[in-house]
Amino acid sequence: MLIDGTVGAEAEAAVRRLARVLAERIPPSSALTVAVATTEAHVDTTIQQLLDLSPVRRSKLGDFLIERSTSAFKQTWSSRHQVLREGFGVAIEPQTVIQNLLLVVDARNAFAHGDGALTEFQTANWSRANELRRDMRRKLHATVVGRSIIITPESLEVAVRMLIAYVVALDAAVAAAVSSVS
Repeated sequence: MLIDGTVGAEAEAAVRRLARVLAERIPPSSALTVAVATTEAHVDTTIQQLLDLSPVRRSKLGDFLIERSTSAFKQTWSSRHQVLREGFGVAIEPQTVIQNLLLVVDARNAFAHGDGALTEFQTANWSRANELRRDMRRKLHATVVGRSIIITPESLEVAVRMLIAYVVALDAAVAAAVSSVS
């Protein structure tokens, strides 16, 4: 997959790791789990780098507060996006890139927490569950039968492309936020 030449080194490395997932000879559902973990690690590293560069780190109190709350930033995708947006002014655009990321994460969660099926949490809200099934079929090209999800090599490739688009959008948003501060 070709990416813009302005992508930073860390984002380029993450994109390469994601692209390699497609070449590995592991089941697509396992590859999906690896791809999401790779993306999550990249985002967490990006947040940590922003925290390390923060002027707040120059005070004992600021350093204490950051250290105390760092694990909270890494617990959910919404908390990651909140600290990026509100803490550093990193606005990932377009919004569909985030929506696609979250769809891929939902698919991964079905395998990581639901043994290949939508979890009880994912199906607790009937309309949300139907929307999730529809989006997995329509956007991910995954086969959905009842609560079960089947990730094919085609749907894995779609998911990895969505994750790569997210990594590239995150890199552009970080670069824009950092240059506006400088």
